[in-house]
Amino acid sequence: MAQLKRVIGLKGLTLYGIGVTLGAGIYALVGEMAAVAGLYAPLAFLLAGLLAALRGLSYAELGSRYPESAGEAAYVDAGFSRRWVTAIAGYGVALSGSISAAVVLHGFAGYVGELVPVPGGLAMTGALAVLVAIAGWGVRESIWVAGVITVIESAGLLLIIIVAAPDAVSAPPPPPVANFPWQGVFAASVMAFFAFIGFEDIVNMAEETKAPQRTLPVAILITLAVSSIVYVAVSWVAVRTMPPELLAEEGGPLAAVFEAATGLPGAPIALIAVLAMVNGALVQVLMASRVLYGLARRGLGPGPFAIVHPQRRTPVFATIAAGGLIWVLALSGALSSLAVAASTVTLLVFAVVNAALLAVRLREGANTDVTDGFRAPLWAPVLGVIANLAVVVGVLVASLA
Repeated sequence: MAQLKRVIGLKGLTLYGIGVTLGAGIYALVGEMAAVAGLYAPLAFLLAGLLAALRGLSYAELGSRYPESAGEAAYVDAGFSRRWVTAIAGYGVALSGSISAAVVLHGFAGYVGELVPVPGGLAMTGALAVLVAIAGWGVRESIWVAGVITVIESAGLLLIIIVAAPDAVSAPPPPPVANFPWQGVFAASVMAFFAFIGFEDIVNMAEETKAPQRTLPVAILITLAVSSIVYVAVSWVAVRTMPPELLAEEGGPLAAVFEAATGLPGAPIALIAVLAMVNGALVQVLMASRVLYGLARRGLGPGPFAIVHPQRRTPVFATIAAGGLIWVLALSGALSSLAVAASTVTLLVFAVVNAALLAVRLREGANTDVTDGFRAPLWAPVLGVIANLAVVVGVLVASLA
């Protein structure tokens, strides 16, 4: 039977990670965060980045130890050896990624509808069909497309930082406050946490990565560092260039920041946001298909999902299935409630993955020579379990409020 082909190097894998992490979220999220955290939105991104770092360290070690598709399922299996837990973790990741892609496609359809009179369902269906075709075409080609779009969307963010920095620097400092708005900063940091969800998808490309024991950890840590710096910088210039209350009212907040800083139309930034949405959907199709492929390889999914195209070397049936699931979710119209459920499942998976690493390390005891790959400090998975469960509680409380 044909196998997946190892064609992805560090550069391509890092671009993939940055693309799925930065994605479309930052182009829309800044306004919502400014509404609750005001001038302190950058601090919320910083706190979320520190929380994501715990996850990044754990995933870097696990990806180095077990470089397989359906990474989370492999890690949970290594930690607990319970097939039902492994299946729940794997399908939970695939579902959350599919919902994320569906949400992104809705945003894409909205932007397209502003430009040309195309029904939303038709726009989403057409875009998804093209993305599934690209994903089935070949992983090298898919990573190349995602990499090009990642460079474009990253350039857009850097452009905003550059043109808005003078206004941000010259703006007066935040006025002194009697009581620091910790509640608003915490609420914004929960939002920002979800902007960091995605970089861990790197591990699901393990079987198509060259020297994965070395490449995966480096790509994860570079992606996390770059994304954190960009998020903090973009949010800082945004809330310093425009009053947070006005920024919060903008449908395209970064386009508005560009207009305020340059006096030029923000249409180019809006177009980049559309490309970012396309990129976000593409990498989620890739990730979900690899998870379904890995689960089938473990006997936890339909056999055809494990079939690899002999020429293209892609899991063709798993890719089609992932695209079909995304299409159904995108047309369901119940995205808000599904998104809350997917977020909760994702956070629980993160907690279980950290617990799995703890279980593996406890079995090894003081033997530090078990693995030659990356080794995270022990406090990272401990704090990871606690932090992810705490965010689950915060999400559930916010959804019930």
